Amino acid sequence: MDRRNFIVGCASGAVTATALSGRTLSAQTASSDTHTKAISHLMACKQLEMNGNIEQCVKTFHPDGLRVEPSTLGPIRGREAIGQGLQKNARERKLLYHHYRQPQVVSAGNCALVISNYEAGYESGGKTIEESGKCSNVVVVGSSTPAIANEMLVPNIHAGGYGPLGTALSSPPLGIYPRRALNLETENKGAGGGLKDALYAEVQRINEAWRSGDANEVLKHANSKGVFLIGDYSPFFVTGNDEIKQHFADFYKTSKVNSIRSFDPTVQLWGDAATVYFSFDLDYILGGKPRKSPGRAVFTFTLSGGTHAAADSRIPISAFRPFQNSSPSVTVCTASHVVTGSIGDTYPS
Repeated sequence: MDRRNFIVGCASGAVTATALSGRTLSAQTASSDTHTKAISHLMACKQLEMNGNIEQCVKTFHPDGLRVEPSTLGPIRGREAIGQGLQKNARERKLLYHHYRQPQVVSAGNCALVISNYEAGYESGGKTIEESGKCSNVVVVGSSTPAIANEMLVPNIHAGGYGPLGTALSSPPLGIYPRRALNLETENKGAGGGLKDALYAEVQRINEAWRSGDANEVLKHANSKGVFLIGDYSPFFVTGNDEIKQHFADFYKTSKVNSIRSFDPTVQLWGDAATVYFSFDLDYILGGKPRKSPGRAVFTFTLSGGTHAAADSRIPISAFRPFQNSSPSVTVCTASHVVTGSIGDTYPS
């Protein structure tokens, strides 16, 4: 695995980051029933999609759910829009199978965060296409019926090998997220006031930590019990502070991040979780060569007293901090600079 390329994906700030308070960290040892419930719900959703039952599939998502996948330039927000996207996929890229590999679950209040590698197969244009990748999900499990609040898919660019159906895992037809899709006028704009602005400000602090070049500075924002990384260029997710320090040490030997500009924030709130979506423009040096890579990001935070936060986004974030007045801690970082080739710019060879 090319560690430097992987870290570029994470250093972009293009992440799905789940922040856990001291109180919710203990939930990592919650009963396996919660973990099984979350993974089973995700598997049921994929089975319905494979069966072509999109009407029931969309009901597995939270009404305010957020989905980020390579076939769209922006986030898909809300159950109705997610349903329309799934219908389009069923016509153009029918799901044949989807396996969650090496899933790990972090529980936080009424939510479960599922981090996983995946294998998937599709039928498109009369051909079978198989791919592998990584995914991050937030599942609301506090009610009798679970709901998928967030899903982000990151396919592997350099796959290799063969899938379970016997087709070669060639690199999928991907492109770079186009700079023309960045809404530059929204730079330095708020995210909706109150708690939403406070969460977006935390995103900026984390982005600045990436730019610092000091792995310890980045990990000041991380969950002390463990952190996960998912990037475009890595074949699997990485977890653990020591492993992440090594990745950053390797990257910063020859490379650095110059700046990360963020645009177009969208904040979604549900129970004990809040998700901040934004697009970004990364300016960096990789192996002595200057590069620029636009993309999109999702930071997901968990909140103590989240039911109140969902009811009133104007309440300041300090009202939901039982953890010594510190900032939320990052638990998962998911980066993506790529989209499907039909909507993206040409991927560099």
